[in-house]
Amino acid sequence: MPTATEKTWTIPNQMKAMADAARDILDWLDGLPLSTRAKYSTVLAIEEMVTNVIKYGYDDCAAHAIRLQVSIDHAFVKLVFEDDGHPFDPTQRPAPDIEHIMNSRKAGGLGIELVRRMSERMAYERAGHLNRLTLHIRRLQPDDTQNIALATP
Repeated sequence: MPTATEKTWTIPNQMKAMADAARDILDWLDGLPLSTRAKYSTVLAIEEMVTNVIKYGYDDCAAHAIRLQVSIDHAFVKLVFEDDGHPFDPTQRPAPDIEHIMNSRKAGGLGIELVRRMSERMAYERAGHLNRLTLHIRRLQPDDTQNIALATP
């Protein structure tokens, strides 16, 4: 395997399409040398961020595409999301009041914070009419017991 592996998905702005893509991505990740935690964190981050775009990114019922590039190198799983929804920078979203959310009957409100905590780095930019969010998730955590390495050239 080369020092980096990558694949790109184009996901329609529909929940079923997101679920189908998440299964396909997990199948792809299963064949790669990643810790279980990295695989779980990657799929969870994808589900959270794509769901947010589908639910809140558009005012219309038109078809939109969310582009996702997943690349893996010796240290990180890098996720790059691009969408043409409303400008939205999740890195500027304040930390939620977790106690208030836990005491509320309303579901939700923790997704962005969860992704922020799973990611080593989270960066946002508005490029023309596109939102571009980049996440870096560690392939291995300090307490992972698996010894997994990508082949070097």
